[in-house]
Amino acid sequence: MSIDFTILAAALAAAGSLAALAMAAASQRRCARLERRLASTEAALAAVRAEAVAAAGIGGRVGERLRRLDQLTGQLADRLGQIEVRGDGRPYDHAIALVRHGADADRLVSHFGLSRGEADLVARVHGHRKAG
Repeated sequence: MSIDFTILAAALAAAGSLAALAMAAASQRRCARLERRLASTEAALAAVRAEAVAAAGIGGRVGERLRRLDQLTGQLADRLGQIEVRGDGRPYDHAIALVRHGADADRLVSHFGLSRGEADLVARVHGHRKAG
């Protein structure tokens, strides 16, 4: 029984070629799957970017609206203080209470709309006396 090395070499070469073809086909299938996953991931990333841009725009508009509301709230507080001064004398009661808790004449002018003289008088009459 003699082995013909030419046939053996040809058989081994054919087996090697088949193995290489099988590996190439498997690699090609894997590359196709990875390309599909990459395309899907890129599409999802584009959608996330678009949502982030939209959210940033909304956040900017909300911030601007809050700033305007803060301004309006300050204006309304000032106006309310002025209206209270014109009322039944209660702003003076509030002003006296604030002075007793340490407020100065400037705060009474800005908060209640008192004149400078009125605020100074309330602060001197009802404020804490300094020792000395």
